[in-house]
Amino acid sequence: MNKVKKKVVLYFILCLVGCLVVEGIILGIMDALLMSFSSPNDNMVLIIIGVFLILSLMNIVGGAYLFYRLTSKTWQKESMRQINERNMLYSCIAHDLKTPMTSVQGFATALKEGKVKPEEQAEIYEIIYNKSCYMNELLDTMFAFSKLNTDDYKLSLREVDLCALVRELVAFHYDEYEKMDMDLDIDIPEEAIICNADEKEMKRAISNLLVNAYKHNEKGAHILVRVSAQGDMVRIIVADNGDVINEKVATTIFEPFAKGDEARSGGKGTGLGLAISNLVVEKHGGKLYIDDCIEGYTKGFVICIKRF
Repeated sequence: MNKVKKKVVLYFILCLVGCLVVEGIILGIMDALLMSFSSPNDNMVLIIIGVFLILSLMNIVGGAYLFYRLTSKTWQKESMRQINERNMLYSCIAHDLKTPMTSVQGFATALKEGKVKPEEQAEIYEIIYNKSCYMNELLDTMFAFSKLNTDDYKLSLREVDLCALVRELVAFHYDEYEKMDMDLDIDIPEEAIICNADEKEMKRAISNLLVNAYKHNEKGAHILVRVSAQGDMVRIIVADNGDVINEKVATTIFEPFAKGDEARSGGKGTGLGLAISNLVVEKHGGKLYIDDCIEGYTKGFVICIKRF
């Protein structure tokens, strides 16, 4: 949406400059006409002024019409993009919900009809619980993306210690890294790095990067989690030594569903994690990007935001 607003402002400036240029040309022509007459009478002057006013009005109307055509086409494209994106979101979530829902229904029916042996019931309850958590996660992801993708949503900003926040998130996901036998290199300063941020949304953005690291890398991978400050800027890096992201994928990786089909086929997510992180960072006036020049690592996802 911000890109559309910038386009509209650009179109307005271009149309305004165009109208001023044309107005200058018309004025120059009128002056030349007046100068061509040695002693123009009052009627001649009135006619020239009338023509000037008509041409000026036509210039203004033409500029306004051009601006309307350009902006209406831009807004129409944006509306269609949002509709398609929303339909894709619902379609993907419905697709991802279908399999766990079928499993839950099947296991619940088996329990209800007494077809599960007593010694197997605990395992079935665990499966049902995990499937329901996964479905809840999918719905939370859908709501988060829909909410962040609107202009009306406002961040709840306050002073947040990003070092403490990242340490808390690493501790929360630590078991998953251990299961994957991953080597964690944690480079977080002991002293606080305070930033004016929405704690809940920033947690979501950073957590998505941490989850992405252990879900999309092989066992035994090396992971770097770093927080650093330079001047009024803060950088949060989640890097790994896994596969390199090729240039084509890198240009679309922060778009929703850019790798959705691949992610769902591998059971690795909805394809919205990085898109949500990108939206959160943009809402904070920052930037999320890929850095392939981190020593010892093939790639790193970097959040860069201002402290205040």
